[in-house]
Amino acid sequence: MMMDLWRNTRTPRSLAHTWDSIAREFDDFLGEFDSAITNRTGSTASLMTTACDVQENEKAYLMSFDVPGFKKEDISIEISGSTLTVSGKRQREEKVEEGKYHRIERQFGEFRRVFTLPDKVKAEAIEANYENGVLYLGLPKQEVSKTKKVEIGEAKPGFIKKLVGLKSDEEKKAVNEK
Repeated sequence: MMMDLWRNTRTPRSLAHTWDSIAREFDDFLGEFDSAITNRTGSTASLMTTACDVQENEKAYLMSFDVPGFKKEDISIEISGSTLTVSGKRQREEKVEEGKYHRIERQFGEFRRVFTLPDKVKAEAIEANYENGVLYLGLPKQEVSKTKKVEIGEAKPGFIKKLVGLKSDEEKKAVNEK
């Protein structure tokens, strides 16, 4: 009985109508989602992504970032210890024109990329260039120190105390006598 009801109510025409309805609802959902991540000024959510390529040769690493539309003054490169941070901010151009936007797909806002540098990067010699919307970073390599063998010596009195900052009995006596 249930099978007969299904056959009677679901014709190929009604199925096509159902699919059209689902497609419209999905498009509406995507439109609402797009609106939800767009703020009042029409710029997209505040965190952008930017592509980065990393190459290596025997002398250096080369990083290149796609940052079209950024001014070099709006890009920051910071090194703290072994951490490299590249960030930037692009404002939406405020132009007063007649008419309205139907779609805004260009990204505006901020990006931030954080990388841990390998030990062999010579941080003080990193160079950056910006050309045609691409930021290039050259990270030269330094020679990594070679392994050094440490010889074991004879025990010396007070060695451990000196190492950890404890004063010997003689040093304590001399301080107390002063």
